[in-house]
Amino acid sequence: MIRVFKLFCKLNISAKDLFLKFMTSFNPNSHKCPYCSTKHPDWKKHGVYERYLISFENGHAVYYQVSIVRYKCSSCNHTHAILPEFIIPYQSYSLHFILAALQDYFTHSLTVAEICSKYDISASTLYLWKNLFLNHKKLWLGVLEDMFTSSVSFINFILDGSFIDMLRDFFALAGYSFLQGVSRIKKAHSTPP
Repeated sequence: MIRVFKLFCKLNISAKDLFLKFMTSFNPNSHKCPYCSTKHPDWKKHGVYERYLISFENGHAVYYQVSIVRYKCSSCNHTHAILPEFIIPYQSYSLHFILAALQDYFTHSLTVAEICSKYDISASTLYLWKNLFLNHKKLWLGVLEDMFTSSVSFINFILDGSFIDMLRDFFALAGYSFLQGVSRIKKAHSTPP
């Protein structure tokens, strides 16, 4: 998949509008192939698939259906979905949605039951996100800095909009997106028996 990191700071528009704005400005020719690293392959549109995008807007969950475009690399023939940074691979929930729920959790502004009700999620989903966030935070910051950086201040740092380059760096370092579940990564990159 091709991950593009440039629109995250625009938090005042809907996730669908943000996605549509991203897609109209996307130029595949400015991206190298993430599989074979060819700098300027002759990208061909390969197909489109529908997926859900769940956002948290104006105090409630909003469900969108968006069309994800896939391009094929002329060099290696691999296909790649085009995903902006606020869409987490293999997740329906947007990055903003998850961070909003986690911010309520880490600030202790609501109980777990109230958070689950507000965001219409299960407690197990909230705890899964919490554990994933804490693991990625530690990976991101390193053990020592992680010990001295509160989860709330790290979320605020992410939401202030200057985190874009760091999201790109995290993806390059880890090989997966921030808050992307590892079990999905293993499944997606495993080789057949």
